[in-house]
Amino acid sequence: MIRRATIAALLMLPLACGAADITALSADRTAIERVYHTHRTGTQMPFEETMPPALIGQWVRTEVHKEALLKRAYGVEVAPAMVEAEVQRINTTTRAPEMLAEIKHALGDDPARFARSMARPIVVERLLRGRFDNDDSLHAPQRQAMDALRTELLAAKTAGQAADALLAQIQRSAKPKAAEVSESVWLLTPRPPEAARTFKPAQPSAPTTVKAQGGVYSVEATAQVAQTLAAPDNGPPEREEKPQFYFEDLPGELQNVLRVQLRNPGDVSAVIEMPGGFILYLTREKSATQLAAAVVTLRKRAYEQWLEEQPE
Repeated sequence: MIRRATIAALLMLPLACGAADITALSADRTAIERVYHTHRTGTQMPFEETMPPALIGQWVRTEVHKEALLKRAYGVEVAPAMVEAEVQRINTTTRAPEMLAEIKHALGDDPARFARSMARPIVVERLLRGRFDNDDSLHAPQRQAMDALRTELLAAKTAGQAADALLAQIQRSAKPKAAEVSESVWLLTPRPPEAARTFKPAQPSAPTTVKAQGGVYSVEATAQVAQTLAAPDNGPPEREEKPQFYFEDLPGELQNVLRVQLRNPGDVSAVIEMPGGFILYLTREKSATQLAAAVVTLRKRAYEQWLEEQPE
């Protein structure tokens, strides 16, 4: 059995530092993927065809590249405590303890191998993705484009254009390029006791913050502002119904901001930064019971594309 001090010393090493490490990590990843393969249902191709060595080797090299990039671009090194915490998270939250035990056994019941091949890449991905999502310099062009659009909308509102005309202006001009326009509707009345929630806000995989003029919002705010839904708790409804969103379900700080900024038709919100992009709200209708707003969304630079552009 490897002593705890030895495991901690191994965890202080980079994910890999040479061809021998790549070979060892590839072998461990192969062992892990083979366990996953045996638990997949349905007709299966042979493991060697589904997961050829070249594919697994590329995965491992990408993980090594991510850790090197995390240190080079952001000065962040993975601490042993981070990896140990991730191991504990995996152990305590797994929904498949039998499969987890099989994976550990496939890795020789070696805690250090499990930590380096299973837990450490997760930590690296979380840290790197979080830094990328919140790197203002990488996403400056998109931010500037949305700020410019907001300035145009505010000027048009000052000139007396109606909300529908402002929305038509956005859709007609297609500015900023690649922006998407949708609609969000909130009920301003209290949620009745019998109106149980039938959805769960989807959560980003990497911890980050949501930033707008005048405040910083949490991950939960991101999901609820975007009104992104996961599958209904009780399966698909018998008839198609438009989900109802209650304004009171938003975080209090976000309610305060939108309540002030979206008072009347044509009002324009601040640019709100989410992990995946920037959003801008334009009030279309406002009554005592309902708030309807057009939502302009501009995605940030793609994470995968940015990774490919970074030198080895």
